[in-house]
Amino acid sequence: GKAPHVAWDYVPGRSLAQLIDKAKQEQIPFGVDHALTVIQGVAQGIVQMQAKGVSHGLLSPHSVWVSFEGATQLVDAPYSALTKSLLAKAPAARQKLGAYLQGPENDPLQQDLFALGAVLFELLTFERLPVGGDLQGALEQATLKAAQEDAPLPAEIRAFLGRLLLGRQPFATVEAFSAELERVLYDGEYSPTTFNMAFFMHTLFREENDRDATAMKAEKADNYLAYTAAGETLRSGATRVEHIDGHDEAQTSQKNSTLLIGGGLAAVVILGLGYIFFGRAKVDPAMQKQLAELQLLKVQIEQQKSDLDAKAKAEADKTVQLQKQLTETRSVEDKARIQKQLEEAQERKLELERQQKAAEQRLAEQRQNELRLAEQKKAAEAKPTLPPPPAPEVPKPQPMQEAPKATIPTPAISQAAQAAAPVNEPARMVSQAAPVFPLRAVQMGKANEDRYVKLKIFVGEQGQPLKVSVVEGVSGAFGFDEAAIDAANKSAYSPATRDGKPIKGWTSEIVYKFQKRR
Repeated sequence: GKAPHVAWDYVPGRSLAQLIDKAKQEQIPFGVDHALTVIQGVAQGIVQMQAKGVSHGLLSPHSVWVSFEGATQLVDAPYSALTKSLLAKAPAARQKLGAYLQGPENDPLQQDLFALGAVLFELLTFERLPVGGDLQGALEQATLKAAQEDAPLPAEIRAFLGRLLLGRQPFATVEAFSAELERVLYDGEYSPTTFNMAFFMHTLFREENDRDATAMKAEKADNYLAYTAAGETLRSGATRVEHIDGHDEAQTSQKNSTLLIGGGLAAVVILGLGYIFFGRAKVDPAMQKQLAELQLLKVQIEQQKSDLDAKAKAEADKTVQLQKQLTETRSVEDKARIQKQLEEAQERKLELERQQKAAEQRLAEQRQNELRLAEQKKAAEAKPTLPPPPAPEVPKPQPMQEAPKATIPTPAISQAAQAAAPVNEPARMVSQAAPVFPLRAVQMGKANEDRYVKLKIFVGEQGQPLKVSVVEGVSGAFGFDEAAIDAANKSAYSPATRDGKPIKGWTSEIVYKFQKRR
């Protein structure tokens, strides 16, 4: 019979285990939205398997593949059961996967859901779930370390993890699990999207992605004739050449033609290389990288603006429906309830309008930055490359004269040693945008005293804000934290530096003051 085999489509990306290791190594924040995006894709795979009467049984970050387009899928589902049956003979592998194998062995659904919870815990904390330890204590003490925040896990996510990991109110059916997952994903303040995940993957694995693309192009250009049936005949078949009149002359002529063609190609290559290295202006690679990142960031902002426009349209449609219900209802209680919903819808509308305006401003600024950088690149390409200056003439050695010891430049040596020491500078805020006093706080009577929000901003190599972390905010849903974050995203920064070279890094704490309204 035929040998069993497994085939996959080629999907550029990396495993979730590689993602976690690289993000920890590069110290790039992995937000709650990213974690929920991954879990959503993994959960869909589990639900599909359960619907067909099968379970995974060995779910871990090594089972999950995250594409550079932000999609998530299970890659070991076809043979996970076989792999699990071999764990008894591989104690090292079982120990490494122990954090994900603590679910009830007699319940396949609960076993998969426990492993899913263990993966979600690791994505939020960048720490593995303790094996055989106090899981409840681990949940209570866990913080959003993956997002580089000291805040505890959000209450709704902690409750969701409790049902997955602690066996309290376990999900009896896969349908109940799906319904609760949808509520956690979309009823909270999160926006898990594959677009944001794709942006994170391209940022984290930029070099690897480029290498993969280059290797793919090289493979497509290779000649695979030797591996085909015709090539096999050419390689291993009986090949006998007999003397034919004119054969030697034709072979000699062919060799001469080959030499002429090869010589011509070599001349073309040499001339081309000469143009590349001497005739063509060189463009700063840092400028090219910065332009690519600006273009990618512009696409992200455009997508965010599109999402905001869609939310605004949905809110407008909902308001029309509520107004229609208000005119049709006769109950006083229903009128009061609908009126309250209309007021809440109005607040959401104002907040969305503010976010839309901010997104439009950021998009306009991003387009200006991209245009400015493109002009700089064009000017650099047009500028001719100057030949290197001639080397200075080396003087002939003179007879050595004994110098007095007092003239030894000891201070200069110590200064050079000090200059060679590495110098690290944190990211700094260059221009601080003023925060807008939240309308929600005014409407709820919270504008009678000064409010303060402390932030730290993770700044990219080009000075763009990549992540805003609230160190100390204002309790309550009054909009102060959001207004401070919005102002921080609109501010200008200088990147952190290491030995004078820009790197990604955090700013020190920055305080936003909301002065009381009189």
